Amino acid sequence: MKSSMKEREILKPVEKREVYHVLQDLTVEVEVMQNPYNFRLEQLFQMAARINKNRSFLFVSKVLGKHLAVNPKIPLLAGSLLALRYLEVVHGESDPRAEKIATAIQTQEGLDEIWNSLQKDPIPLQRAASFIGFAETATALGHAVFSTFRNNAKYIHTTREQIDQLTSIINFEEEHSHATSHRVYALDTEFFQDDSEVVLVDDEVTTGKTAINIIRKIKEEYPSKNKFTVVSILDWRTEEYRERYRQLEEELNVQIHTVSLIDGVVSIAGKPSIEKNIEQTENNFQPEVNYLSVAHLLPAETVQQSSSTSVGGIETKAGYLKATGRFGLSIEKEKEFSNQIQAIADFVKAHRNGNKTLVIGTGEFMYLPMHIASRMGEGVYFHSTTRSPIYHSNSNDYTIKRKFEFDSPENQGVTNYLYNIEVNQYDEVFLIFERMSSLNATSSLIKALSKSNIPTIHIVNMTEIIE
Repeated sequence: MKSSMKEREILKPVEKREVYHVLQDLTVEVEVMQNPYNFRLEQLFQMAARINKNRSFLFVSKVLGKHLAVNPKIPLLAGSLLALRYLEVVHGESDPRAEKIATAIQTQEGLDEIWNSLQKDPIPLQRAASFIGFAETATALGHAVFSTFRNNAKYIHTTREQIDQLTSIINFEEEHSHATSHRVYALDTEFFQDDSEVVLVDDEVTTGKTAINIIRKIKEEYPSKNKFTVVSILDWRTEEYRERYRQLEEELNVQIHTVSLIDGVVSIAGKPSIEKNIEQTENNFQPEVNYLSVAHLLPAETVQQSSSTSVGGIETKAGYLKATGRFGLSIEKEKEFSNQIQAIADFVKAHRNGNKTLVIGTGEFMYLPMHIASRMGEGVYFHSTTRSPIYHSNSNDYTIKRKFEFDSPENQGVTNYLYNIEVNQYDEVFLIFERMSSLNATSSLIKALSKSNIPTIHIVNMTEIIE
């Protein structure tokens, strides 16, 4: 296949240069080459230092709802903006709502209006595409990109979980990550047995190695696949790493497009100076804890009854939801599930008793809690637990100031984190779980949240617990 990467990937002159000093001695220099919607960088991310021997820095997104709490419509619209950017770059079709979405994200005004427009009038897709979101951070982003379309779209996301009774159809590595192995579990074993374009969705691309690894694997398993697009909010590949995409095109006889909101180059110098932080003192605050089961609102056929085994060897027997896209999801099924999610959102909203509410998703389970949060009214924010360990510091100009460490309720034996929940910041929290190993498994997380003096914690479990 004739490559067009060279024409698409030549680095443009620098539009903007920013230098970030992270924890004193870590310097991150960012050069922006393309910024089609004129975002200010601080509207999209802040810098932090990650606890990772392979990569010391982290772009902490302000539009994902992963490490920082956001209005839940912002990450949903960020996905839609990427979908429209993909449509323009790859298919040559523009939609005037792209600029409106960008403005809404930048100003945080008019979010409901543009979101309602997309819900009523989704985007038609002329050629079939299979969207893949990367775990864990981009599972919701990939889902939001996919769900923007009206037709010709299907979705699946990678997972770090080992699901018993199922065989992964694609396995690949993400070398720089804290959890490197990715798996893809498709209930339909013919999910990739068609001529659809493969669209890989990630929040940020620095080297592009992860995309290269999965493209190689897909091409090996499904030789007929020859069209790929890598979609990301941030693309920081150097010319050397861009050249690797061009080489891969020639080697595999494929075509690779790239789409992003910010395109540039990042360079790193030094290491973060880690100072001992003032430990968060224990307190005796006891929140009111309510348990809400919504399993009765989901038909039995929407649950995949498969257990999982964590890296610690602990088994969780509760099932998974098919609506997440973990096992493959058509756009038609997505619309069916949307009605069920609305019913769950109405049920959860009826239990609100505060003016400032935080909805927390867990790990890879982000999109459905985010979507539920977006339908719960005003004063609702969304956040997610994560496996990603980040340095926290009391320094005034540093992004991550508070850090909560706890045992994962879904995968006991796996350490999870939450960041930047201040004391007395929220009236209540809704913890929304896809599955839990047991009710007792939430105790570590509840203890961590109690340090923020949150009066009420609602535990919302989407599937029945199997003891």
